[in-house]
Amino acid sequence: MTGSDQPIAPVGGTWLGRLRRRVVAGQIAPADLTTSGLINAQVWMERAPWRPAALWSGVAGFLAAGLPLSAVDWQTLALALLLADVLWGSVWRLAGGRDVLLPLAPRVLRQQVRLPYLEAGSPAARLFSEDHTDLWPLAFRVGLPAVALAFVVAAVLGIGALLLTFSVALLTVLGWTARHTLAGIPVVLFSLVAIGLPWLLVLREVTPAGVAIAWTPQLVLAGLWVVHHWGETRVLADDGDLVGMILLAVAEAALCIFLVVMQAPLWLGLIVLLLLPTWLAVFRGQGVGHMPPFWLLAMLLSALALGQVV
Repeated sequence: MTGSDQPIAPVGGTWLGRLRRRVVAGQIAPADLTTSGLINAQVWMERAPWRPAALWSGVAGFLAAGLPLSAVDWQTLALALLLADVLWGSVWRLAGGRDVLLPLAPRVLRQQVRLPYLEAGSPAARLFSEDHTDLWPLAFRVGLPAVALAFVVAAVLGIGALLLTFSVALLTVLGWTARHTLAGIPVVLFSLVAIGLPWLLVLREVTPAGVAIAWTPQLVLAGLWVVHHWGETRVLADDGDLVGMILLAVAEAALCIFLVVMQAPLWLGLIVLLLLPTWLAVFRGQGVGHMPPFWLLAMLLSALALGQVV
């Protein structure tokens, strides 16, 4: 056999092929090459943006402060909105358990956490049984970083933000426990995290030191929108939910009285025009799924009204 008849060795078996594999890292899993940070995160838009949510509630708190634009610390405002919407949202999401969290890689789920009070047959083990064996990897790989990062950002803002972040963590634990013991997360906890606490956080953080906050009207208005959001959530889930409709009616009637007491009748007319379509849809037997933008605009206008009169 002549030299020209010798079979040509595949490139992959030569030193050149081995070098190519090392250069392109073909033998390394993509998951090992895309984890450049110590804490990994994904960001996405949750449903429609034009609905009452933590970000908009924070904006409402800013409007309710009634500050001139020249007095606003925009960096503090941005950081408070980030904490209230993204970071608190990540913490509160833990209340839904593994079904609402992004799945982890199988190799991560196999790394079990051994704790003595979670041995098979213990009360705690029976309580957590519905989340199967991947609960604790999720708790330590997802829950702990989310909570820690929220507290770090809150510490930058100050003691008030830390206390409110602790409240969110406590409400998350209550929501998770209620989901296991009561077969559902109480809607009022959701409304507090989505509306009440973000409103108070931003209001407190953007108000300059030395400027007194009229807390009574602020707490009343924020509380009314917590109740309204409570009713919204129930009615959106079930158009025939009588409790949800009562909550909406009570919140809106109290809101009208509040604006009259605060001497903001012009704002009242605009807000009533935004709330009226909800009841027209209810009386016609139609759904209210297209109403969140009206509720959002009414919330922002009521906060702007309060900021003009306090």
